[in-house]
Amino acid sequence: MIKDIISINTGVVFLKFKEDKEVTIDDVTTLQVVNSGFVSVFVNDFELASKERLTIVPPDGTTSKVELTIRFATIDNSQRSDFSKFTWNKKELDIIYKKYIRCKH
Repeated sequence: MIKDIISINTGVVFLKFKEDKEVTIDDVTTLQVVNSGFVSVFVNDFELASKERLTIVPPDGTTSKVELTIRFATIDNSQRSDFSKFTWNKKELDIIYKKYIRCKH
């Protein structure tokens, strides 16, 4: 009798957020957040300016459960102008991580 074989693979996941959110991710081996927008964003207790990166889980061979609280800085909409149509005020956060994926055969 052959038992079920469980193989463990590593997968790369890309997430994009454009609004405030709370996220929990299990079995993470490495995780990095990138502020791709032009508005500052707060990830847990860290503030990321535009184009800044932050490694939250370094690739050290361990796995982690990661809880992220994402909050974007407020945009002053009191001065409406034609410039508000442009992307200089867009909110966008990219999360790139690797995690273990267990597959049963």
